[in-house]
Amino acid sequence: MELENFKTLEGRIQIKINIERSIFIATLQQVNSEEEAKTFVSEINKTYIDATHNCPAFRVITKSGIVEFSSDAGEPSGTAGLPMLNTLRKYGLLNVAVVVTRYFGGVKLGVRGLIDAYSLAVQRAIEEAENNNRIIVKRRAYKQKLKIDFLSYGKKMQQLSYIGVTILDISYTEEYAYLEVLHDKPLDLPEVESTEEVYV
Repeated sequence: MELENFKTLEGRIQIKINIERSIFIATLQQVNSEEEAKTFVSEINKTYIDATHNCPAFRVITKSGIVEFSSDAGEPSGTAGLPMLNTLRKYGLLNVAVVVTRYFGGVKLGVRGLIDAYSLAVQRAIEEAENNNRIIVKRRAYKQKLKIDFLSYGKKMQQLSYIGVTILDISYTEEYAYLEVLHDKPLDLPEVESTEEVYV
């Protein structure tokens, strides 16, 4: 997926709102894969097993593109999952999952009321995250492994420092230094053994 950068959440945020005596709890979580998103959704389902509904939505970057998922989880079709997903889209958030838990308070909200309530719950969680500086921008970078022989070690380290490479780890053997580095562009050096695209 060729994204230079994207907006996401740092950690987890939870808010609670009361609409017509129904309690809505929105839990917003940073996730790094579809698998993590599904694990988070099932964790919330277990935590609020006694709730009337636990409605999930997520947007995750994968190798083949952005994967989006939402479910009404027993609410009338189109009244929960999609409005929640649309709110994540509106704020341009990726690698986030949200579950809105509802405890029914005895007053039916109707289709329009449900759409508004589920959208608002997610919006409030995002606003809470923004107010706490928990909405962050991740940029694309390249994590690379280098194998440098000691004859050229000093010169190579100078070169890496000059181009602003971040050194994450160094280990040594008798003849070589093994470096793990991070840079915003892939290094085109003969010492490079592997390259991995990451977001930091």
